[in-house]
Amino acid sequence: MSSTRFTRFIGSPDNKAILWMVLGGFDFATMAALIHALGKECDWLILAFLRMFLSFVFALTLAVRAGLTPIVLDRPLLWLRSFVGCSAMVATFYALTRLPISDVAVITETKPIWVALLAGYLLGEAAGKRIWVSIVMGMVGVVLVERTHIGNGSIAGLAALYGALAGAVVMIILRKLRGLDPRVIVTHFAGTASLTCLVLIFALGKDFDLSFMSETKNLLMLAGVGIFGTVGQLAMTKAFAMGEAPGVSAAGFIKVGFSAGYDIFVFRYAIELITLLGITLILGSTAWLIKPPARKTMEEVEVKEEARGMETG
Repeated sequence: MSSTRFTRFIGSPDNKAILWMVLGGFDFATMAALIHALGKECDWLILAFLRMFLSFVFALTLAVRAGLTPIVLDRPLLWLRSFVGCSAMVATFYALTRLPISDVAVITETKPIWVALLAGYLLGEAAGKRIWVSIVMGMVGVVLVERTHIGNGSIAGLAALYGALAGAVVMIILRKLRGLDPRVIVTHFAGTASLTCLVLIFALGKDFDLSFMSETKNLLMLAGVGIFGTVGQLAMTKAFAMGEAPGVSAAGFIKVGFSAGYDIFVFRYAIELITLLGITLILGSTAWLIKPPARKTMEEVEVKEEARGMETG
């Protein structure tokens, strides 16, 4: 592929959106691995508060440095995104501290199914054949990776399923908020979620114990949760602002592959041949979404550039 074709290939809004989603998938999988490890040291709700508060500080700093107005209060749709996203985040955090991270990723990454079904009605963005093939590949892959765990975990599994449903609604809303800067959206969400978690902590009578932060290892992992969570949130928000919702959401399957990698290589879960097949299908489902540039269009561009070079020469 020539340099011009490569530039055009990467320059496609849909392909850029998918690449942003891949970055977000890595960040969220890394954040999930850190949360899973910290779940043994700290109550899950306090951990959720600390994660969102750190994200709020990071996103607020980025927004202020960019000269943006970080606090927006007069956008009902933005409030809806924040409250629905907060409920999804709380449910997912609960599940992450009780199940292997790839189990949670399997359940939560059913979001593309709900998004593909809702996007046609709410956004007028019906899922095409390429997207449905990607969804089928991804779903088969996640079943192969986590076939022995799906359905286990009772309440934790149900919490993860709710996180998937609420997350699909968030993805639809993000598409409608694409005119708003991602840093402002994340600041609003993180601030709202921080306050909500704080209220829940005291309402449920939980002990606000931060003694686990006295260990350097835990403190570094907590900082990683905030950093990776914020970058992942920004990447996902940017992805949905650039690309159509069904395709971008299907690219989220890549997070399952990253999560399975952490479970296998970091948490030392046993790996089987069929699990590797599942991971391959998951990675392939994302690669399948990336559309190659139209040959005719690329040739026309190259001819025009050559003609322009002859004129200037």
